[in-house]
Amino acid sequence: MPKYLPESHLDAAQICPLCQGANQCAMTLGADISDCWCTKQAFPNLTQLQSGDLAAGLSTGDTAGLSADKLAQLLSQPATACICEPCLSRIKRELTASTSEDKNSPSGLGDGLGYEVK
Repeated sequence: MPKYLPESHLDAAQICPLCQGANQCAMTLGADISDCWCTKQAFPNLTQLQSGDLAAGLSTGDTAGLSADKLAQLLSQPATACICEPCLSRIKRELTASTSEDKNSPSGLGDGLGYEVK
């Protein structure tokens, strides 16, 4: 007869408010903050997080579980839980794509003139 794993019960502080996955915060797991994955990451500043380009990119559906609406809601209230590393990676990836992409540029490789050569 197969053995079933017990259901894991996470408290609210252990759940990423954006994707509802486990955030793997060392503090909520009883470890020291210096052991947490977040101490080794660079986080975008608030202005970047509130940018329209980020909201538009997150609304495309490429980032399953992460939406501009959820991010806006999270930024408008006091923090109750950490986001997870995959959500941070998605946000950073979207910010990188939105800042490196000039919609007026007819090109794709940097030519040093502010536009990219395709």
